[in-house]
Amino acid sequence: MKILIFTDLDGTLLNHEDYSFEDASAALERIKKSGIPLILTTSKTRREVELLQKEIGIDDPFIVENGAAIYFPPKYTEYFLEDIRQPPPFQIAQVIQLGISYDRIRSFIDEVRDKFNIRGFGDMSVQEISDITGLPRVRAEFARAREYTEPFIMDQNHDIYMLQGLAVERGIKITKGGRFHHMIGVNQDKGEAVKTVRNIFDQKEGEKHLTIGIGDSINDVPMLNNVDIPVLIPHPVNGYLDVSFPGLIKAVEPGSKGWNETIERLLNGFETSNN
Repeated sequence: MKILIFTDLDGTLLNHEDYSFEDASAALERIKKSGIPLILTTSKTRREVELLQKEIGIDDPFIVENGAAIYFPPKYTEYFLEDIRQPPPFQIAQVIQLGISYDRIRSFIDEVRDKFNIRGFGDMSVQEISDITGLPRVRAEFARAREYTEPFIMDQNHDIYMLQGLAVERGIKITKGGRFHHMIGVNQDKGEAVKTVRNIFDQKEGEKHLTIGIGDSINDVPMLNNVDIPVLIPHPVNGYLDVSFPGLIKAVEPGSKGWNETIERLLNGFETSNN
C-alpha cells in the first residue's frame, strides 16, 4: 500500500504560537525513512515552503497559496517529461497553476479599499507583517512574496459577506485561515490541488494511493473532504473546527504534538495490518 500525506502548516505541523515543528520530529523522520511523500499544503508562498522543506529535510511536491499552484521538484521530472533525461544540475520544477494572478487580486483590493478599509500583505511593509504574524523578518519577506493570493485584514469583519459578494463578481473568493482571511481564485482550493496530485501519483505509479490529510482551519476543509483519512488538529484556544467527515480523526493535542502522535498512531496501524 502506497501512502500520500497532505498537511497544512500553520497551526497543524507548525505550532500556532512559535511556528515550531520540533515536536513532530519523530514522525517526520519515520516518514522520510519510509519514503512516504509529505506534501505540504498551505496558504504560504513558494519561497516560504522551499525554506521549510530544507529545514525539514524533504524534497516532495508541495501545494502553495491555498491550492493556487502545485510544484513538483526536479526529482519528479519523469512524472511529466518521459523523454527528457538531463544530467544534474536540472533545477527546473514542474508547476501546475490552478489559481489566478496576484495582480488581478490586487486590482480588486484597490477597487474596494476605501469602502471596506481593507489591508492586504501588499499594503504592509515587511516589518508590519513580521509584527502582526510573529515571523522573523526574513520569513515575513518570503510571506510577502505572493504570486496568486492575498491574506488580508479589515476593520469590520461583519462586512466580510458583502465583500465576498463583490469578490465573486471578479472571479475571486474569500476563505479563512488560522490567522487571516485570504482572497483566492474562485476555482481553486486545497481540495482541487490534492485531487490533482493524487491523480498524478496514481497514474504514474500504476496504483491507487491511500491519502491522509491533516489540517485545522476552514481553508483546510476542501483538503480534508478529498482524502481517505482526514485528521483535524485542535486550535490551542478555540478547540476543534466545527466540521464532520466520514472517518474523521481528531488529534488529542494542538500543533506539532498532535500531528506527531496522530501520524505515529496511523503508521503503527498500517504496519500491524500489513504483518
